[in-house]
Amino acid sequence: MTFKERRKHPRFKTNDPISYVCIDNNGNRIREGKGKAINVSKGGILIETRDSFNWHDILLLGIDLKDKSVSVKGRVVYCNTDDSGMVQTGIEFLETGEIILTEEMTIEPWKCPECGQTNDGLSTHCIRCDYTDEAFIEVQRKLASESIKKTRKQEKKLILTYLIATLAIIVVGTFLYLIGVLPRFD
Repeated sequence: MTFKERRKHPRFKTNDPISYVCIDNNGNRIREGKGKAINVSKGGILIETRDSFNWHDILLLGIDLKDKSVSVKGRVVYCNTDDSGMVQTGIEFLETGEIILTEEMTIEPWKCPECGQTNDGLSTHCIRCDYTDEAFIEVQRKLASESIKKTRKQEKKLILTYLIATLAIIVVGTFLYLIGVLPRFD
């Protein structure tokens, strides 16, 4: 009996840090954190974190894939905790704004500038000498910061909308009271 691959897209191994912001259906930030990518494909990503997620949670991810950094929105499709307490979470991409990987893309091995060790093409962390590309870390921080700022901006707009609606209700109620449509409660 042979195993038939059911995945739509090929996966590429990686071991790079990621940042995430978990949001609710209204775009409000629930929590944020960091982890690492285990593998990535055109349709999704497998990440490892200390945090567990619920099925269908929405995550905004900051990911650096070789020479490009992307922010991507995804939905949790499964979540498994191993014996050490680390959580592996499968995420299906919802919107990317750009193509993360194309099937035609070739992955070149990454070579550590410190010791010369080559890793999978998407990795910018050396498993031999523990070298990490600091520029990558800075990009991750920037992506996480941008995602948080965008979410906070959405929160402010929502609060402003509620305040305007509340004020409108007060003004209309006062007007109706003054012209005698609403009864007085003395």
